[in-house]
Amino acid sequence: MYDQIFRMINFVIFILAGCFLNQPTVMRDPVWSKALVGVRVLVYTMGFAKLLYSHVRELYRSSTRQDWKIIWRVRVPTYLLKGPEMLSFMLMLNMASMMVVEPMIHCFGTSENFAEFQCENWTDDMSLAYEVFLVIGIFLYVFLIFGIGSSISIEISEYRVLCMSAVKQVALCLGVVTLAIFTFGFVITAMTREIGNLSSNEFMDVGSAISNLARLAIGMMDTGELRNIAEESPFLLIVISMFMLLVCSFFFNILVSQFCGVYSSLAEDSEGHARLSRGEVILDTLKAVQMKQWKSFVDLLALDQRTDFDEGDIGLAGGVKVFEPAGANPKTQDQIIRFGGATDPSLPWPERNDDNTETTEKMIQRTIAHSLKKLMKGSAKGTESDQTSSVTKNSSVSNHSD
Repeated sequence: MYDQIFRMINFVIFILAGCFLNQPTVMRDPVWSKALVGVRVLVYTMGFAKLLYSHVRELYRSSTRQDWKIIWRVRVPTYLLKGPEMLSFMLMLNMASMMVVEPMIHCFGTSENFAEFQCENWTDDMSLAYEVFLVIGIFLYVFLIFGIGSSISIEISEYRVLCMSAVKQVALCLGVVTLAIFTFGFVITAMTREIGNLSSNEFMDVGSAISNLARLAIGMMDTGELRNIAEESPFLLIVISMFMLLVCSFFFNILVSQFCGVYSSLAEDSEGHARLSRGEVILDTLKAVQMKQWKSFVDLLALDQRTDFDEGDIGLAGGVKVFEPAGANPKTQDQIIRFGGATDPSLPWPERNDDNTETTEKMIQRTIAHSLKKLMKGSAKGTESDQTSSVTKNSSVSNHSD
């Protein structure tokens, strides 16, 4: 828990250094620029140094215990196969890459100011790389924080299980859509006659064709731009329409149906999967607990003492007594079978007489059922007598008419 809280504090510092204080007006201000320097120093000392120490320690433990797993002929520590640890390792590498292109380091000593964030040594390519690493770091931190919430709340853990199950379907859909984009991009590039009839340069080469098809697939390209293609090259329009039908109407609808299938298959068992994943967190936490603290915790529970169900009603040992409202779980029948006599273990267990264990509720239900049967028989007899009298009257009337 201390590590998770420390990680959340580092995330707040990272957001301050990368978003709120990473502005041109702040960098030009003499006071706020010093605050930015302090926050970035905390990012690399508290955040990166802590991650570096923890992973070096885990790597040393894995090497001493020979706790490796071969993946593609490469030895990988077993602890890195877990989701949070893998994200933490990626965050450490990302922050190390940020330090390589850090403007404070490249611009140090270039002016008389306390710190400088813009200089000739810090090129435009370094600025782009720093922004990319900053964006990746924010995403990695958010994924780690989301993992903390799933460890605390069962509801968040259930949602995380559903999302992780749907990631596979998304990856498969993106794979087939990418294949369709490249396939139709090559097809359109091969249609040299149709491309020559176009007045625009949207599909002149393979790169432009693939980029425009990708824009069409994700909805970033307006279909109104295809009006000129309809007039200049109807055959090319047919090929593009086939691509849109295949991707938008077929692949994406299959993805939606797969989402529904994943949810329907995991909806009933999502809580169980969430509790299993939470159990892994509990086991990892117990490994870090010292034996002295664990023994004091077990002694505090007093599991060797009998717990009483009620005053004078002594129960069994090995339990923890928890109080609840009297009307929370009403029971019409006592679940504890009681016998009179001494509690000496050497005495034989008394035999249970099922005839005398009938509850008052069952007796009342039997009486009501018996009374209903009598009423039904009485009503049936009354109906038969009424029918007999009506038949007699009808026969008398017919004899009188004759």
